[in-house]
Amino acid sequence: MGVGLRISAATRTAGAVPEAVSWAGGRLALLVGRELFIHGRRLTEPSARRAARVLGSGALHAGAFADFRRQLPGTARWAVDGVEEPADLWRAEAHWWTRVEQDGSALLTGSRLDATPVVGAVALLSTDAWRVRAALESAARGGGPLEAFDALV
Repeated sequence: MGVGLRISAATRTAGAVPEAVSWAGGRLALLVGRELFIHGRRLTEPSARRAARVLGSGALHAGAFADFRRQLPGTARWAVDGVEEPADLWRAEAHWWTRVEQDGSALLTGSRLDATPVVGAVALLSTDAWRVRAALESAARGGGPLEAFDALV
């Protein structure tokens, strides 16, 4: 159920927020890649239909991770560029968050009379929340070396 909700949220974002299309595509590539190639779970039919609107059906039917990457559209492929094995998707997620933060900061520059600065502010608040969540989880598990956060920053 949780995966379905995240897929639904990402596809709605891709359709409704033009500034966030590549973020939503990248997020879906990471989420679907993890489900298919790490957990070995197929998506439910409704989730697969939603994800296919952004990722294309070829990616969802790929039998190997390399095929999955090749089938992704450019708006999603960037998130898994350089990832050879599904086990490295966690690093790609950290890269995804870095890009969202950089793009969000760029959206805050200049004067606009549209939703662009709001989208940028939401992106920056989201990246901050992600880091706080990671820090709290680390603290709950007894902490650890700060070097573990280097991959996240």
